Amino acid sequence: MKSAKEFLVDLEQKVETLYQVSEEVTRNYFASNPSKEHLMDHFKLRMMNERWNMVEFAKKVAALPVTTSGEEAMLLCKQTFDEANHYRMVREVLEHLNGGPISMDDANSTHGEKDSAKGVTLIDRYEAQDDPLIMALYQFLGEGRAARVWATMADCVEDEFIATRYGKIARDEKFHSNIGRMKLLELCDTQQAQDRVMDIALQMCWDLYEVACLNTYMPNEAAKARMREVYGTPTRELKLDTI
Repeated sequence: MKSAKEFLVDLEQKVETLYQVSEEVTRNYFASNPSKEHLMDHFKLRMMNERWNMVEFAKKVAALPVTTSGEEAMLLCKQTFDEANHYRMVREVLEHLNGGPISMDDANSTHGEKDSAKGVTLIDRYEAQDDPLIMALYQFLGEGRAARVWATMADCVEDEFIATRYGKIARDEKFHSNIGRMKLLELCDTQQAQDRVMDIALQMCWDLYEVACLNTYMPNEAAKARMREVYGTPTRELKLDTI
């Protein structure tokens, strides 16, 4: 059996294709010169995803066992605060694009539901709140992909007001991914745990590819082929006509 550290190296290599594909999809979206209406929709989805992440990690903090280390509790509290801050920052981007305030009631009514265009749906799909191993994988993988996507968006946008906020969110998401990585190092100490994480990670990569495409409206055959080569066939039907 590999050590947890060796296993995490393998996992990081395995998910790199998802990260690269997500970056490419993001670059293609911004290169397509999306309309203001598309951009507003895109970032309303992102804003509400940050809100849902804030809610889910607040739940996790509230449910921490009394035996949880002070360090782990502080890290999760920091992540919850960061998610709330991202929620605010993406709203600021929307108001900047809009040239004035937006209606949060309207944004919530049109984009507030959990759906397949939001990465946070994976917490419910995999029942991660009740499974520390899978919650750690979600943090590691979902937030790791988010870090790469936000950094790519920061590079794609010339508007300094927007780019600086994207860059800040990217750095925070990388920190959150490292929280998940630390927890996986602690929990992936058996062959059974390693096998389970790798098995679920393969499908979770497809789930996050779906999020990338639904967020940008830009799935493509080349990206799908790269995904299939590394992750095989998805185990559930995805909401993308080109899959």
